[in-house]
Amino acid sequence: MLKLMSPLEPISQPITRGRLKELAEAGFGEMIKAVVDYRRRVMVVGGELHADQEQRLLDDGSTQADLWGVNLA
Repeated sequence: MLKLMSPLEPISQPITRGRLKELAEAGFGEMIKAVVDYRRRVMVVGGELHADQEQRLLDDGSTQADLWGVNLA
């Protein structure tokens, strides 16, 4: 059965490990992808590709040089 990825979720406030776990379980299981804008202190989690999260932040005013893609387990 094909598993649908979790929707992209912008995060600008602290997030609990429990919420990250929920998002991970909706996607890859034990891991979740995120792109962080370290200057603006915001990240987007969820989805299937870092590129989608990156584009979401760029559309919201982030600068490419300020973005880092990470996998959280």
